[in-house]
Amino acid sequence: MAVRRRVLEYTIFNNGGYLSQACSSAETLVTLYLRALNLGPSIADPIPADFRGSPGPNIPAITGEGHNGDFNDPSLDRLIFSPVHYALVLYSLLVEIGRLDIAAFRRYNKNGSTVELIGAEHSPGHAVTAGSLSQALSQAAGIAYARRLKGHTGRVVVYMSDGEFQEGQTWEAIQCAVFHKIGNLSAVVDVNGQQCDGKMSDITDIGNLASKLRAFGADVKEVDGHNVAEIEAAVKSYNDVTPTIVLCYTDPCKGFPLLQKRAPKLHYVRFKDETEKKVWVDVLSTMDSEVKTDASISNANSNTKHRLEENSENEERAAKRQALPIQATSNLTNNGIETSPFKAGNVELVTRPHRSHLVDWIKLHPKAIVLTADLTSSCEADVVRDNLPDQYLSMGMAEQNMMSFAGGLAREGFHPYIHTFGVFVTRRPFDQVAMSIAVPNLPVRLLGFLPGLTTPGGVTHQAIDDVALFRAVPNMTILEVGDASEVESVMDVAESIDGPVYVRMWRGQVPRLFSTPMKFGVVRVLSEGTDFVLITSGICTEESLKARRSFKAAGVAVKHLHLSTIVPFPSNVIVKAAEKCKYGVIVMENHSIIGGVGSATAEALAEAGIGRKLIRLGVPGVYAHGASCDYLVAEYGFDFTALIRAAQSLTGKQIAGAVETEEGSTNQPALSAEERPEDL
Repeated sequence: MAVRRRVLEYTIFNNGGYLSQACSSAETLVTLYLRALNLGPSIADPIPADFRGSPGPNIPAITGEGHNGDFNDPSLDRLIFSPVHYALVLYSLLVEIGRLDIAAFRRYNKNGSTVELIGAEHSPGHAVTAGSLSQALSQAAGIAYARRLKGHTGRVVVYMSDGEFQEGQTWEAIQCAVFHKIGNLSAVVDVNGQQCDGKMSDITDIGNLASKLRAFGADVKEVDGHNVAEIEAAVKSYNDVTPTIVLCYTDPCKGFPLLQKRAPKLHYVRFKDETEKKVWVDVLSTMDSEVKTDASISNANSNTKHRLEENSENEERAAKRQALPIQATSNLTNNGIETSPFKAGNVELVTRPHRSHLVDWIKLHPKAIVLTADLTSSCEADVVRDNLPDQYLSMGMAEQNMMSFAGGLAREGFHPYIHTFGVFVTRRPFDQVAMSIAVPNLPVRLLGFLPGLTTPGGVTHQAIDDVALFRAVPNMTILEVGDASEVESVMDVAESIDGPVYVRMWRGQVPRLFSTPMKFGVVRVLSEGTDFVLITSGICTEESLKARRSFKAAGVAVKHLHLSTIVPFPSNVIVKAAEKCKYGVIVMENHSIIGGVGSATAEALAEAGIGRKLIRLGVPGVYAHGASCDYLVAEYGFDFTALIRAAQSLTGKQIAGAVETEEGSTNQPALSAEERPEDL
């Protein structure tokens, strides 16, 4: 077969290639493209542009799916390619069927090329980034669900490898697709029994895959993966309610029995010496005498090196670097400040401000879909479930699948609003957030409740590192609410941002400190002063206000900045404030002092060359335990008394202690794990 031949040719010339994958997958992929699916003609440039940079504010998202047809046509099928280490096989097929130019193929694994060794979503024939495996099925489920909502008649088909069924997310995706009756989703699986380390049965045997899939409720079909007629019939046989999975049993040495000498290590072929390579050159020569090929792939024996090195006008075009300028986004170019004077005295407590306005907000935004992971009431999303079921999805305790599924929804124009605890947004599904959401810069809004030490749930529930994790994720915006007014307005801010957003969210009883809504990139100035700069966010802003009277009595003038936009970080505002202060800067945050606002402040001051002392108050590089929020912030040193001690140390001035009924206190009752366990 021409596809296997081209892969072998490349492997010989480059002394390495994914040859076994061509053995097992060639017939299946040819059948999908030419007989089983309604893909339509390619709409992509047969010689794709070189890599232009990851999608972001200045670079639009580009996928290679156009080589498979017009993915915006509601009547056409969509093919999602999951085992991206098979990319060489896919590119070879695209060349053979006229969807990719030979000049582009010759850019395979070259610096700057999108025809990458491990395919990414900008690579020809690829729709999503799936290199860490198992995420493509979840994304495809989200795409299929969205297409169903929009009335599209085309199906979504995922090509997978059997090794992906060792991944837990694969099973999360299957149970989700079955439960939500996503019948327009199919998976076609290359069951070759091989993985990187050798035979699957010797590594982690998955047993009777068909029986397990049927137990999950999928419609399973089993075929000979080298029989075109069987594959075509199975892929074309499906129903509208149950996802279909076609298991294609294949031979990883099909067409190249010589590969059996390498068993069980078949994942990547690299010749150990010229003698072995010569044997494979003879195999290629034999194929040339048996298979009629076109001029572009003939004479591969003695002329192989010459042909692959030859250049043409098309190849020069393919080799041109077309990178767009990438602009740094560490500072907001339109950053500003807003004076938000705080009124002395006890403040108003607002009960569940997010829940009270969520339904009305969702009604006004038909593209919004709320997703939860078994914490619906705990994250105040039950009102959407009960009143707007068409804009709500329960995803169960399967956060990894939920993130990738949300990415699929967003690719189809929806705006997912994920509601769960901060730890289950950040730590548990970090790779899925990065690959399925942030890499393509999709408008998925991640609402993380119970940030920091606001939960009595202990170390498993306390998101003390969420900002640190997501600060390192390109394209991710981070917001944090500090009062009821910001809770009520953060959805509007998130909706205005083109890309993923993480919100450190507040639930339950929330104080109203401000009379104006949150504004993206705007720092609130709560007081003016030149002795030191105080930077707070989230619950720490209310806590810090308890020390105002003590500072005033001691004659300490504080410039107090409240941040609701954490990323992009307002470096310019902070640097300007620090330049004018006498003693230094104190950062107070409900987060580890490592990697959060304190670290961002240190970076900003150092990069600007501002020599000011910095004190960071927060969780001091340790894990906490389960207790009330009031107890924990005092225990770990970022309550208002710790702030007073820090200010005294920084300024050298005596500052009298304070009691909790200082101005700014809400006198909230302490929350213990015994009092409201249902909130966990």
